[in-house]
This record gives sequence, structure tokens and C-alpha cells, in this order.
Amino acid sequence: MRFLIILPSSLLVLVAIAIIGSNRRTPDPQTLYPAPQSSEEFLERGELYEKAGDYDQALSDYEQAVQLNPNDSDGYLGQGSVLSALNRPDAAIENYLTVKEIDQQNGVSTRIVEYLIDKEKEKL
Repeated sequence: MRFLIILPSSLLVLVAIAIIGSNRRTPDPQTLYPAPQSSEEFLERGELYEKAGDYDQALSDYEQAVQLNPNDSDGYLGQGSVLSALNRPDAAIENYLTVKEIDQQNGVSTRIVEYLIDKEKEKL
């Protein structure tokens, strides 16, 4: 009988958490990073723009991140993700190939990038 009493209250807590979580908004990228200076800040703001669906701004920030740190594959990965969302598979593949090249040089596994490349090739 105790189990039945605890279960409904647990479900109520889970429902409340789900409702609170669904009401959380993505922070405004411009408010958090009004004037990014580092590639990391451009990457973080680009991710926020991408989550908000502002792909042009996200792409611009990812390009800035790459200009500041061309040996960091994260900027190219972000660009590939946005270009994929914009249905530009050729450009996405180009960026993913750059990610693969950088990651191979750094001894990082490229399996995920290879999967992303394959998914883009299916769009062609």
C-alpha cells in the first residue's frame, strides 16, 4: 500500500519537473555574448543561435570561431551542422571533411564525422 501512496507523488514531481523544464527558454545569445572575443565565445554564441533557429547568425559566429582558431574542429563542425539544417549538403560535407582531417591529426576518432558525412551524401 505504501508503494501506491509514494508512486502518485513521485509522478507529480516528475510532471512538475517536465513542465518547468519545458518552460525554460534558450538564453538570448546577444545578451550572453554581446561582443565575443575568443573562438570559444563565438562557438558558444553560435550554438545558442543554432538552437534558436537563427542559422545565419550561427553560421557567422562559427565562421568567426574558425578565423580565430582554424585548428579547432568545433567551428567546422558547427558550420557543417548549420549548413545541413539549411539543406546545403555539399558545403556541410566540405566542413565535415575538414573536421575529420583535423581530428585525425589530433588522434581523435572520426567515426561520428564519418556518419555525418554519410548522412549528407544521402541528401545528394
